[in-house]
Amino acid sequence: MSSGITRKKGQSGRARSVICSACGAKVPRDKAIVKRRFGLPLNRQLMKLLKEQGARMHSGKTTVYYCVSCAKHRKYI
Repeated sequence: MSSGITRKKGQSGRARSVICSACGAKVPRDKAIVKRRFGLPLNRQLMKLLKEQGARMHSGKTTVYYCVSCAKHRKYI
């Protein structure tokens, strides 16, 4: 399983910081663990009713960043 850490500190220069979604810490983007979440914009019952009426719904993708300690706590790495 890939851990998602692609840190080459000596070659990358200054990396932009991102905020950890769990604890709020500022982490360099190349050190953060990235997870892609697919979320529904509405609850399932309302989605079912709208699909029956012919509406087309899009489930949006969200990028979630975790620091190393929060990712280890959640067993992502």
